[in-house]
This record gives sequence, C-alpha cells and structure tokens, in this order.
Amino acid sequence: MKKKIRTHLAFLMSDLIIVALLFSANGAATAVGMIGLNGNSHTQWHKVCYIFKRYCHQGAASVTMSFLGSFAFLWLVVFAILKIP
Repeated sequence: MKKKIRTHLAFLMSDLIIVALLFSANGAATAVGMIGLNGNSHTQWHKVCYIFKRYCHQGAASVTMSFLGSFAFLWLVVFAILKIP
C-alpha cells in the first residue's frame, strides 16, 4: 500500500512540473506576442500586428487556447490531488 502511494505522489509531482512548464511556455508566448503587438523601442523592433493582422489574430487565438488547455490540465492535477487515498 505504501508503494502505491509513493508511485501516486511521484506521478503527481511530475504532473505539477509539467503544469509549471506549460504555464511558463504560455508566458513566453504571450511575451513574444506582446512584442509583436507593441514593438520594442530599445531594440528598434517595429510593431508587426498592424501589417500582419491575420498572423497576430491566429497567434492570439493559439495562446488563448493554450492557456485554456493549461488550466484544464491544472484542474485534472487538482482533482488527482483531492483523490489521494
């Protein structure tokens, strides 16, 4: 029985690490999207969303869907934690 709990906790820890990686990747994608939307005057990167509107809309939709998927995975992990015997 104790081995089963250890295995369950090991899977939960790996799931939590994956959730952290998912949210950090979403944050990085959002930061890159904001640079595309607003530009960066320090590096002289210009705004590209005014030129490539479809690309920016698709990027925003993909980041939004990625956040929704990350929250769904987070809820699955929370439900698994609540189920610990």
